[in-house]
Amino acid sequence: MKPHKLLDALKATYKLKNDAALARALQWQANVLSKIRAGQLPVSAERILQIHDATGWEIKRIKGLL
Repeated sequence: MKPHKLLDALKATYKLKNDAALARALQWQANVLSKIRAGQLPVSAERILQIHDATGWEIKRIKGLL
């Protein structure tokens, strides 16, 4: 699993400058996003649903970027 691909796609799509801006957009704590990017935390089903709710992206699309 490569969560950086998903996070980078989100940043690019929404033209966000950095992970801090992405964390704010997803209403996540910055340290959680940092741990996910580093592979220290998995992208849980709950996080996938949060991304879906925030972006409207299909679950299949989100999972395909992992």
